[in-house]
Amino acid sequence: MKISLFTSKKIQLLMSFCILSFFVNAQTPDFEWRLINPTFDATDPDGGGPATGSVTFTLQIHAVAGTITNITGISTGWCWQTGNAMLPTGGSNIFCGTTVPPPGQPSNVTMSSTFAGLGFTYNSVNQCSGTVNFTTGGQTFDRRSSGTIDGGSIDITTTYIDVFTVTLWSLNNTSPHAGYTVINSGNGAAPSAPGIVNTTYAVADGSFTEYIVASLTYTTPLALATAPLPVLFSSYDVKCSDKGTSLAWSTETELNNSHFEIQKSINGTEWLSIANVNAGANSNTHRDYQYLDLEGGKAFYRIRQVDVNGQSVYTTVKTTACDNRSKIITVYPTPARDKLTVALYADRGIKMDLQLIDATGKIVYKQQAVIARGNNNIVLDVHAIASGQYILTSSDPSIYINKKIIISR
Repeated sequence: MKISLFTSKKIQLLMSFCILSFFVNAQTPDFEWRLINPTFDATDPDGGGPATGSVTFTLQIHAVAGTITNITGISTGWCWQTGNAMLPTGGSNIFCGTTVPPPGQPSNVTMSSTFAGLGFTYNSVNQCSGTVNFTTGGQTFDRRSSGTIDGGSIDITTTYIDVFTVTLWSLNNTSPHAGYTVINSGNGAAPSAPGIVNTTYAVADGSFTEYIVASLTYTTPLALATAPLPVLFSSYDVKCSDKGTSLAWSTETELNNSHFEIQKSINGTEWLSIANVNAGANSNTHRDYQYLDLEGGKAFYRIRQVDVNGQSVYTTVKTTACDNRSKIITVYPTPARDKLTVALYADRGIKMDLQLIDATGKIVYKQQAVIARGNNNIVLDVHAIASGQYILTSSDPSIYINKKIIISR
């Protein structure tokens, strides 16, 4: 059964996802949606508290059977717990108040590449659109967020697709760091909390036909996040430098940590892995890491932390507007103490030796480097090399290196 709630040519779905609804005889749903893929970054986002880190989660939707075409409007949101999470501060269009919410998509909500590519945006979003008080799955929720997705047209199949990803700031030091989140069903579907009849949860097509949507993240709320982190980040920063874009991060503890993957994006939705940085595996001491992107430019950066079992979490996204740099060879830090990083760009893959030569012309250090096409950061362990001045060279003449290096302790 289809119910049309739209009488004007312009669809303006005004859904409030946790305005609680109850239907004794729930109808067969056309769609199902869910909240999924929680991540947690233990870095205090603004460094001033009370936030203990930040979390993300993603809304997904699919058709129950077949393909439903020309979907042009989705009213949607989520419910959360103000005792465990807070809205990011200092962002644009993050509305929480009593006046009319501002137009435009809030900065803590990122549309998926699929929806954004078809012209959809999340509009008139009020992330504190009402105080609620209901319990499901052993958790009590006191705040809802809601808004309207429109501006495009999409055909939705039985395969789940991402709609958008939300970022909240956590308030807890233990798991789940930001508590729990849920999403209610649409009009006529179960499950939803009893108490207030709601007729505005909606998915509609270009003919103003409204479809019934069931929630798969209601009776079992989504934990943000679900387990102790294998890596505790104490800092993460991205800055412009005269050599390119510099990424620096620190950890306080690491458990079964395989490596860090540096990811870069030009538009904030399509990500490219530009490097892997070896990790400390298991560590209970402070560790510092850095990476230099020689190309620089205006871009988005994030770090994917990968466990030895292949599971991963992401840091928050950092943006820069650095100058574009020529693809050069650079060495840092100088002077060096224990480690030296050689950053270079290559137009092809190659194996070569990196060598340190002392004042007498003797090779005092040699390390084989496997160079990939593109940007490379090679870390040399020079802790056993005596303090002094050296020349860094390459064994392959196609990559010319002749850099003066100072090692000082």
